[in-house]
Amino acid sequence: MARNRSDAGSDLAEDQSGTCGKNKAGTNSFIKWVSNCTERFEETQLYRYFYVTGIALARKAKRIRRRSIRFLKAHKPVIRLSPRHRRILGRVRDSLNSAKAPFEEGFNWSLQFAEQLRQAKEAGEEKALLRETFAHGFAACRDTSSRAFNYAAPVAGVAVLLLTIAVYSNLTFALSVEYNGQFIGYITDESEFVAANQKMRERIVFEEYEYPEDAVPKYTLTIVSQSDLNTEEELTDNLIASSGSELTEAYGLYVADKFVGASYDDDEINSLLDSIKAEYSTGDPDEVVEFTDPVTIKAGLYPKTSIVNIAALEEKLKSNQEEETTYTVQEGDAPTVIAQKFDMLYADFKALNPGVEESLLIGQEVLIEKAVPTLGVQVIRTEVYEEEVNFSIVHEQDPDLQQGYTRVTQMGEKGLNRVTAQVTYVDGVETSRTVLSTEVVKEPVDEVMVVGGKQPLNQLPATAMSTSSYFIWPVDGGYLSCGFYGYYNHGGMDIAAHAGTAVRAAASGTVVAAFNYTNGAYGRYVLIDHGGGTQTLYAHNSQVYVSVGQWVEQGQLIAAVGATGNAYGNHCHFEIRVNGVRRDPSGYIGTVYNR
Repeated sequence: MARNRSDAGSDLAEDQSGTCGKNKAGTNSFIKWVSNCTERFEETQLYRYFYVTGIALARKAKRIRRRSIRFLKAHKPVIRLSPRHRRILGRVRDSLNSAKAPFEEGFNWSLQFAEQLRQAKEAGEEKALLRETFAHGFAACRDTSSRAFNYAAPVAGVAVLLLTIAVYSNLTFALSVEYNGQFIGYITDESEFVAANQKMRERIVFEEYEYPEDAVPKYTLTIVSQSDLNTEEELTDNLIASSGSELTEAYGLYVADKFVGASYDDDEINSLLDSIKAEYSTGDPDEVVEFTDPVTIKAGLYPKTSIVNIAALEEKLKSNQEEETTYTVQEGDAPTVIAQKFDMLYADFKALNPGVEESLLIGQEVLIEKAVPTLGVQVIRTEVYEEEVNFSIVHEQDPDLQQGYTRVTQMGEKGLNRVTAQVTYVDGVETSRTVLSTEVVKEPVDEVMVVGGKQPLNQLPATAMSTSSYFIWPVDGGYLSCGFYGYYNHGGMDIAAHAGTAVRAAASGTVVAAFNYTNGAYGRYVLIDHGGGTQTLYAHNSQVYVSVGQWVEQGQLIAAVGATGNAYGNHCHFEIRVNGVRRDPSGYIGTVYNR
């Protein structure tokens, strides 16, 4: 806090009384003041400037003197001085030497004194040295008839100059702030008052704050010592004191520099923070548990209404800044469909809802946005786990076989890697994963497949199409591996076939979706609109041969069987949708290949 100006005045009066030698306490105070001023002056740029400049001038003088001597020696035979002139020059030289002698000795004495003062500070005898030096100085000054006065006078003048510079170098311009008719403190910028005022209002958040009648701060430019300037925290305390609230010394808890509450015991607050971290800790010595926002505890003046018990503080820290958003699963929903409804990345949806691909029931609630707590916790830990590595499929083309024919001559086997990764969780949800190292436990074995090389027909002839139904079997062969709702939310028919087997349009229509890259659970898929609210979907393909907007005829080649997306083994997932509702395809195309 800034010192009262009356106190500063009384100290100055004591210092001035000490210079007269009327009492010992005053003398000691004056010596202490001189010591402090000297110490501050030694730390200033001005002192270093004078010191370097003085050395430069001394070196310059020596160079001029050497040049003068060399010049006189070089021209000595030429210059002829009379005895009278030589006597005059001798007197001038003696006068100059007498005039500069006090300054040379004074300069040498100041260097010696600086070294003595440094040694005295290290030995703790600084005051004794200053007292003795001033005693000798006053004694020399009293003897005005002695030659010592000629030396003491310039030294005293230099000392007074240095002390004056030291005192005024510690002064600065400041703004004196008056608010609600009360003096608040000294600041260097108006923004400091704005910040302190905001912090004051945060501290009294638990009571209704009424603005004072004179709510506009008044600033007055003044000159003060550096030590009189107020910090932001001191200014906040002064503003609270002027607010009229009943105040008390306490410890305030701040999250991201926002006031949460205050307590009389900072140990209780620290224990609470440790317990919150412990809820997310596994005890692994390598894991790092920290808060997502900076948390600080500040001691100061707080209104009594801001003091809360530790249970209330815990409840506030665990409350949510933003509430969670959920969605109730409806008939026809799938994980990818829900993610698309809310314009979410499918990976983000899965991270919020672990296991959603294994179990998704009508009426079940899924997370769309997780609640954001007031105090978030981040955990960084190193995890070691095993990860399967998919095998590659090597195709050996046989031109004598029809394209779409496949035969596996060597079964593929997945490999296994041991992965070490640094995983980051925020409030229990994984946000990032960085692989540190990968160790191969088992190498994958390639699958070798013979593939027919002849081009299949782009469209089946009419004789190959069924005339008893609007739809035809969409795969060139294959068999029913999983029926409609063979497991929960399986709204289609799975037709197993070799990879690369031709997939054809079950009826004529317009392609409204064609993904030739893995897109969520369906992988590479095609969606055809047949009009009248009827659509068919062909999923998990290895290749897609059509594009959006293209008209396709019944039996036209549109894709090849594969295992992309959430698929276990090569098959075509076939759906028939009527007005957005999935129907059992077996009622339209039967359950066996009929072409």
